[in-house]
Amino acid sequence: MRKENFSVLMTTYNGENSDFLSASLKSILIEQTAIPGQLVLVVDGPVSDSLNDVIIRYKEQFPDIMEVVYLPENIGQSKASAAGMEYVKHAIFARMDSDDICVCDRFEREFDLLSKNEDIDVVGGWIEEFETDPDIPSDLRVVPEKHEDIVKMFRKRMPLNNMTVMMRKEALVKAGGYGRDTVNEDYSVYAHMWVNGATFYNIQDVLCRVRIGNNMVGRRQDFRIYKDWRKDQKYLVQNGKHSRLTAAFSNFRCFCFVITPKWIKKLLYKSVLRKKVKSTNKK
Repeated sequence: MRKENFSVLMTTYNGENSDFLSASLKSILIEQTAIPGQLVLVVDGPVSDSLNDVIIRYKEQFPDIMEVVYLPENIGQSKASAAGMEYVKHAIFARMDSDDICVCDRFEREFDLLSKNEDIDVVGGWIEEFETDPDIPSDLRVVPEKHEDIVKMFRKRMPLNNMTVMMRKEALVKAGGYGRDTVNEDYSVYAHMWVNGATFYNIQDVLCRVRIGNNMVGRRQDFRIYKDWRKDQKYLVQNGKHSRLTAAFSNFRCFCFVITPKWIKKLLYKSVLRKKVKSTNKK
């Protein structure tokens, strides 16, 4: 296990399960072949004693790595991420969700790739989704490898798995950073990075195991998704990344998806938007 000069940014809040947070922190600080030089954990508002116990335990175990930022009230993941960026000290940093699990060589592979390829600003990878046991995944979210294919996917949907991403801090700052007033922040952030010259790459392998549930499908019924999607498509048209026709078709796809009944969405996720896991890359 080696320690490298990159940061990890994570947010958590009172709704998180303490066991899930513990497993996530373990996958970052104990199980990695390359551990971060800094982990910024933003605690978004007051949390339960059980959650705080986990945070304190890991902080005591890794005092030189883990930096905990307590926010007095819950302000949401977007603004919490913006607050956390004020503490990120390394030029390269990774994102991580507080209930997901990194495969053991995720950071080593991403950091080595960015270190050796100065022309790449953002690197991500695939995710395996699971319900209860991370060793029994159900579905795979595959994203394209090369920059030209990644940006084409912006026409349809999010071309990166945010919880797998490692990026150059400078590229994010150039694009306006976090804290946007949108329910589609992940998409919006990377779209703005694209407009501002960022280049992308996805490792063609699983980098994170992602816990599904928490009404994931139900949240896709929010009509604000469509309204904010239109704003991003307009931005891409204004900056020469999409044609008006491409944006109109993209908006139509999004509108249809939002108003689609939940049971059809579930079928789409299973049959179109995800791939079945044939074998698990256990690390």
